[in-house]
Amino acid sequence: MVKFLTRIMLAEFDECPPGDASVWGRPGAFVSWREQRRRLVAGLDPLTGEPDPYAEMFPIFDE
Repeated sequence: MVKFLTRIMLAEFDECPPGDASVWGRPGAFVSWREQRRRLVAGLDPLTGEPDPYAEMFPIFDE
């Protein structure tokens, strides 16, 4: 099952088996909560890793 899911995420099939192509071949479709937190603290968008222009508007407080 892990191999199948990995092949779906890396788009290694000729066509998308489940029919829903929303994550088909998209690197970084799933980001761990630790990586999201690291990005957020660094002022980046938690899902894309791109600079977040609104980062300074919402300060992050350590829990």
